[in-house]
Amino acid sequence: MGNRGGVKMVEPDNDSRDRIDPVTGVKTGEDSTPMVEQAGPSQRAVGEGFDFSGYTVPLAIIIAIGISVALLSSLTGIAPNNSLFTKVLPTMLQAWVALAIFIVVSLSMKRFGSFLYSLIRPIIEPGKGQKREKAEFTMEGVLGRWSQSFRTRWLAAPNNISMAVKSAWRGRERGLAIFAGVFLSSLVITTVLAYAVGLNQAFFAFSLEGDEFDAKVDFQSDPDGEWKGRTNDSALWESFCDDLVEMEEFSDCGLVFGRQGVRVSGFFDSGFITPQPLNVESASGPSSDWDNVSWEFNEALENGPPINGDRIIRFYGDGVWDGELGERHAKSVIFGSWPSSAADAEANRSVILPSKIASAAGAEVNETIDSLTFTYVLETYEGEDIPQGYTDCQTQTVFVSNDDGPPVLYCKDNMTVNNLMVSAIYEEGDYGNPTLLFHPVMVSDSVLSEEQKTILMQSDHGYLGIAVDRTAIPTSSTSAATSWLRELEQGLESVRTDVDVIDPATGEATGETETVSIPREFTVGQGANAVIISVEYNDIISGTITFLNIFLGIIQVFDYILVIPIVALSFVVLIYGLVLSLEQRRREVAIHRVIGGTEATLSRMMVLEIYAIGSIAWLLGFALASSAVEIVLRAVGFLRFTDEGDINVDPVLSFGSTFIVTALTIGVAYYYGKSRTNDFLSIEIDEGVRRVRKERQPNYLLHWVVFGLGLLSYIESWIQSNGGFWIWGGSGIVGNFILNAVLLLLGPFFLWIGGALVLSRIGAAGPQILNRLMGWSPAISDIRRGLSGSGSSQSVSRLSLIMLLTLSIVTLAAVQGHTGTQVDEKTTDAQNGADLKVQFDSSFTEQEARALVMQSIEAVNDGDITGIDSMTSVGSILVTDKDTGSFYPTWVLFDGHEDTLLWDDQAISGEDVGKIAEEWSLGAFTAGGGARDALESPSTGSPLTIQYSYYALNDFGIPELVGPSEATVNYAGQHDWIPGLSATEVDNAIIIGERTYNELVGSLSSEPYRSSTWMFELCDQSKGDCSDAMEILGANLRSIEGVVSAQDWSTSHESNERNGGLVFGTPGLLSMMFVVASLASVSSAFVFLSLVLSQRKRELAILQAIGASPNQVVRLVLFEIMSILLVSMVLGVTLGLAVSESFNGFFSVFGFIFQLFLGQSAPIDRDLVWPWFELVIVNGLVLAAVVASLLFTTRRALESDLATVLKGE
Repeated sequence: MGNRGGVKMVEPDNDSRDRIDPVTGVKTGEDSTPMVEQAGPSQRAVGEGFDFSGYTVPLAIIIAIGISVALLSSLTGIAPNNSLFTKVLPTMLQAWVALAIFIVVSLSMKRFGSFLYSLIRPIIEPGKGQKREKAEFTMEGVLGRWSQSFRTRWLAAPNNISMAVKSAWRGRERGLAIFAGVFLSSLVITTVLAYAVGLNQAFFAFSLEGDEFDAKVDFQSDPDGEWKGRTNDSALWESFCDDLVEMEEFSDCGLVFGRQGVRVSGFFDSGFITPQPLNVESASGPSSDWDNVSWEFNEALENGPPINGDRIIRFYGDGVWDGELGERHAKSVIFGSWPSSAADAEANRSVILPSKIASAAGAEVNETIDSLTFTYVLETYEGEDIPQGYTDCQTQTVFVSNDDGPPVLYCKDNMTVNNLMVSAIYEEGDYGNPTLLFHPVMVSDSVLSEEQKTILMQSDHGYLGIAVDRTAIPTSSTSAATSWLRELEQGLESVRTDVDVIDPATGEATGETETVSIPREFTVGQGANAVIISVEYNDIISGTITFLNIFLGIIQVFDYILVIPIVALSFVVLIYGLVLSLEQRRREVAIHRVIGGTEATLSRMMVLEIYAIGSIAWLLGFALASSAVEIVLRAVGFLRFTDEGDINVDPVLSFGSTFIVTALTIGVAYYYGKSRTNDFLSIEIDEGVRRVRKERQPNYLLHWVVFGLGLLSYIESWIQSNGGFWIWGGSGIVGNFILNAVLLLLGPFFLWIGGALVLSRIGAAGPQILNRLMGWSPAISDIRRGLSGSGSSQSVSRLSLIMLLTLSIVTLAAVQGHTGTQVDEKTTDAQNGADLKVQFDSSFTEQEARALVMQSIEAVNDGDITGIDSMTSVGSILVTDKDTGSFYPTWVLFDGHEDTLLWDDQAISGEDVGKIAEEWSLGAFTAGGGARDALESPSTGSPLTIQYSYYALNDFGIPELVGPSEATVNYAGQHDWIPGLSATEVDNAIIIGERTYNELVGSLSSEPYRSSTWMFELCDQSKGDCSDAMEILGANLRSIEGVVSAQDWSTSHESNERNGGLVFGTPGLLSMMFVVASLASVSSAFVFLSLVLSQRKRELAILQAIGASPNQVVRLVLFEIMSILLVSMVLGVTLGLAVSESFNGFFSVFGFIFQLFLGQSAPIDRDLVWPWFELVIVNGLVLAAVVASLLFTTRRALESDLATVLKGE
């Protein structure tokens, strides 16, 4: 009978029996009783019931795995220091189980929906007059059918799994294609998400580098007569650290004697500036000149609120010297070493000095300090109590009055410690959070007597310094971090409790309760010595959050846009691998159907194979990405990484992110595989056996439209970067700002995708191109006919598309990566100006500056820097245009400056630096952009007469005008910046040479040239030994009295690399893109080409059968594939170069934003670097993979039995 309404009618044969599935050899449970309607895949007899048995095995496996995951999680305890096993793997298993449950539930709901539909189907789809036999609905019948299906499916499960394993092993190439696609997708997506988490952590750690302590814990109450909630026993107070460190949020804690307790609700109010630190009063020693030291520290007032303007001192308890706090303090030590433990600090009576203090005193490591006197606060008087304070205070009084708060009177006293030894000298870095104040003298508290400790505790100078586990702070968003810190603070300070509501009128309880916060009480000590305390938690980290809120958003937008190509590539490879793998099984499915295989069995077998292979690939890709992302985060240049330990991150993905990765890899593979399998099961059997199928034609018009938009973006970017072209000006072709911005942002992606789609057709036509170009050659003369019909299959076109996509990303990553490295170097050259730039607090002559730097070189005594190769300074005067009277700031470049200054061609627009330097020395001048506009854009060679004069005191002390002198200079061009000076400093200025300077100044004064800033050429900064020596020399110079700053090229370069790498993530992302795309191109060439050739095994057998020799077959395949590959490689690299140029505007915009945030005002243009060496290496590896695949697959094809291959077995 015919197939009506989707119901297959089976002719009667009077023989009722269970049907045997020839695929599994197991009874299917289907009845072949005559004239009973057999339901299709989505049909079921009315009243048959909902069958759960199909999901019994998966549910049992899921439950077992879930129990295992729960046990694993409980046993590991989620320890932070072993996150791969304690966090990553349990989260992965939970996500895998969740996806499996989601799939089972979705299928169950679908099946349940079909069951419900079957109940109402007779109503909404009448049988058109046909009498339908309705099955009687009984519970016994439902249970019987469920029991029979349950037993059948349980018995079939081992066979299904066995068949899937055997099928996967027989078709290793197709399994490898699935594996490659899922593995690459899992690797890329996991790396991108984990990289974002780790990058936030790294930037957070970078922002907190200047703060050794993350929080200051004080007593919640001020000192009073009752001492309620506090203690004056320092040992008891320090023991509270043990309780705090047991909390997972804290990593270290130690007692500190320093600034008084801060008890305010926010920073920078009057209550915040009143508590005072301990201040150094004086010091003495046998060998150092302590009388030369000034203990005033006005920089503290300039870089923070007006709390205290003197040098502070802290006494550290046992917990600060080692552990996390000890490691943080040790990072800034430049001479000597940080005490390794509290016992070490106690034994040596250690003191650690700031570099400026040590330099002023001439103190060195291991020298002794006989006595050190400091002041502490006995009592504080405010407002009306100040007059009483003058009466009560029997020691010294300090009155402070400022605009930020009420006047305060401090009653202070002195305290002295003796016999100290200098253990280390540390470099004073940036000024961080002002809560604890800046750059203290640090001493072991073991030098204090118990009486002194008690006095300091009574004066509220004892607090606990806390190190928070920074890796535990949520970095997904600044709001999450702020909430985490707020909850931590609230948890330590208070508890929520219910109290009775009191009627204010009667003073009696109303019977109602309300929830209020009361101070949390901790018990420290034991027995009679136990004390109840309440604490005030002063968070230091929160001050960084505001800046992060804006900056991290910009960074994340930039990074996510940057990785769009590699993420898109991973999905392309995933889908392509699934397509190739499943295409190979189309004929196999049709043959199984011919011999009686059921659709349910075949579908389960294929989907199970995809799910199993996909799960293994996902697991390996996720684990590899989780382990390797920390290495990628250490990138400070393209394929250049810092040493392990420079940053401490723990980029573990949350369950939600892990589930997203699982769904986008295994889930997509499962869904696409199931959909494709259903397509195979829906086609006619003879269509599957003959391997013919109608394919939907691609939308080539859309491909060309996308490619055209990409080309427009490329042309627009090129015109703008070159300042205009032909009829278009510097604004480009698209004048509208919004449309232009959208085009430049999306254009590179249009160019990449559209270019790959269009050019892949040319790549697939490689054999025809080879035939036309080399058809005359004897090497292909006998295979020309075979080549003329090659490359037309969709599989070959897809292979060309994959090669184009992967190689274009390889090229993009390599070009932009090397360009970024060059930009970092040029930025350092522009900022630092020379190997070493030293700024003094007064003007020095060349001989004086040379002598001081040579003294430091000799003190450092590093063999890599033995002297000064050259030195120069950039002078500045103010000149007047004789004709117009306009004033122009003028910079002076002395002869030989090019030997010291690190010039770049971008500094002089369109001119050679050497040529301009010679013209300066001959009396020419250049002008900045603003000065050139003021001079009305002079032409080259235009003369300008300038005058110079200055005021000097005469014999009577009255200012007297000296001059003017004048000189005529000729215009030589426009400058953008001078090395070592910012672009804004020279934009409105002109530059002259030494000859012109002598004409203007030399005629008026015989004084030698003096400057407060000098630059030095010392050694080849590109060498590692030279860089290390410059860092040490710079640190030594910064510790010398009179040196304001000493910037060495190596330190500045590391800072710029860190900004680009650890902060913005660009080098790491580009390095990841390069490595992953390279691996994808090589593996895709081998795996997918092997599959393509395996699909053509029958074609090669036919060629042999009609008389082609093995040599001809090999040459045909070799020339065909190699021609496709070579054309695709050339087109892929070309496309990558074009996309790199198109991306350059995108990089420039974000680079400019980053430079503004960092205060870098000499933006460097991104002149692209073409890394041919890396591109040749990657393309060579692809070529080798293709040759290996060709030899392997073709050899197997030629060794196969022709009869077997031709029969299609």
